[in-house]
Amino acid sequence: MDDVFETISAHLDRVTRAGRFLNAGLARIDGRGEVARVFGRVAPGGDPLRRTDLRLRMASISKAATARAVLICANRAGVPLTTPLSEVLDVDLPGVTLDHLLSHLSGLTDHGGYLIEPPQTPRAFLSDRPEAVSTNPPGTFFRYANLNYILLGIALEVIAGDRFDRILRREVLAPAGIAGGFNWAGVAPDDRNPLPVWQRHGDALTCEADGPDTDWGAEVIWRGGRGAPMADYRPGRDTTWFSPHAGLRMTVGEAARLARALGADDDIARAQRRARWRFDGTNGADCDGLFPAFGAGVTIYDGHPRIPGRLVGHAGHALGFTGGVWADRATGAGWAYFLNGSPDLTDGQDEEAFYDDDELQVMARI
Repeated sequence: MDDVFETISAHLDRVTRAGRFLNAGLARIDGRGEVARVFGRVAPGGDPLRRTDLRLRMASISKAATARAVLICANRAGVPLTTPLSEVLDVDLPGVTLDHLLSHLSGLTDHGGYLIEPPQTPRAFLSDRPEAVSTNPPGTFFRYANLNYILLGIALEVIAGDRFDRILRREVLAPAGIAGGFNWAGVAPDDRNPLPVWQRHGDALTCEADGPDTDWGAEVIWRGGRGAPMADYRPGRDTTWFSPHAGLRMTVGEAARLARALGADDDIARAQRRARWRFDGTNGADCDGLFPAFGAGVTIYDGHPRIPGRLVGHAGHALGFTGGVWADRATGAGWAYFLNGSPDLTDGQDEEAFYDDDELQVMARI
């Protein structure tokens, strides 16, 4: 194992032993194979975490997978990314295209929330929340918003004519060697191997996802751990149940395989990595300089002062989970890490906050 993997492993071991996080994981896959390690404890006061095959909710890392599926399916269906969203969905968003959603250039915000819960339609959701649409014309201003990917997930089902989970498994997850799924859809209960997500509130930790009270017999598990009724599921209406923006459950090793796919030498990966936006000082919310460029569901780093590697991928921060999947464009390696048990860095913030200092040390070493 190389010095970089060992150095990051030692860092993750230190921060979990110090109690800053409950547990952590690290994986890398390259031409030499795949290696993964985990650190910390399964639960507060519980047994040490030793199994690398446990799956946990990886928050906004999910967007990289959703974006890849949109690129594949839109290309196959002959739907240009410049297609107005209103030609795919019943929405009144003049000028907003599929590509604007992929790259967070739509002008949409999360200020009015973003979970379009069935049976509410996208049109009704947007009509009830005028604050969801900013004054920035589409294509002119980068603002990271989960709502973009909720709408993309719905549009993907319309374009592909299938359920979101089946599309993602067929087009993205299975080809990458990922047996996990979105909100556990398609993952048999005996194969789920959940690692609960914990969030820090002062000195206390609260289980926020996939705890023991979850309805583990359900195909899809919605907020509060309850099962969603899939018997009457309708593509293009009920998509939010899969959480296209944040619902992907994976092991840390599977996350590294997703990172490797993002860095692959194929038409879809190259299209995903193409920068659709670069910060010029005024054209977006760059999160204190940590969003320098964005493609289709991926952040792009190329010699950043605090993140010196040539990296492309996506981070995730929600409910106490902190993590990332990154393809190293210099070496071809896919990296993934997670830190579980953090506070909510976005609490009280108007925009996304990237990254926790301990996470930034991992990013810099990758």
